[in-house]
Amino acid sequence: MIAATCDPFTEFLQSQLELAENEVPEPGEWANVGNTTGALALRLGLLTVEQIDQVLETQENDQQGKFFGEIAVELGYVQQEEIDRLLQLQQLNRRLELGEQLVLSGRTDIATLLTTLQEFQQSLPQ
Repeated sequence: MIAATCDPFTEFLQSQLELAENEVPEPGEWANVGNTTGALALRLGLLTVEQIDQVLETQENDQQGKFFGEIAVELGYVQQEEIDRLLQLQQLNRRLELGEQLVLSGRTDIATLLTTLQEFQQSLPQ
């Protein structure tokens, strides 16, 4: 299976690890489980289960289609800066998950993955 090559990190990995398009794994059925904004906020102690339930209930009744983080900020549970950091961690987790698939398939090793991830991060605009 092939991952979406429009993702800048996927393209960077292909270039750095000299992977053909068909060598980049597609996320599995359970990709991103536990990587939602709410799950990350819970794991990191920013929100309680009750607060998450309130955000989800508000989101369900919202006619404007607001994101989880927007509602959590509006309810005063977190600051926008915390949501911004959670979204950065969410991206990091997605990148690590792709890297884990490459390590498991033998296409790279952990040290190379970490170096590649660091190089990618440094290539991003600050």
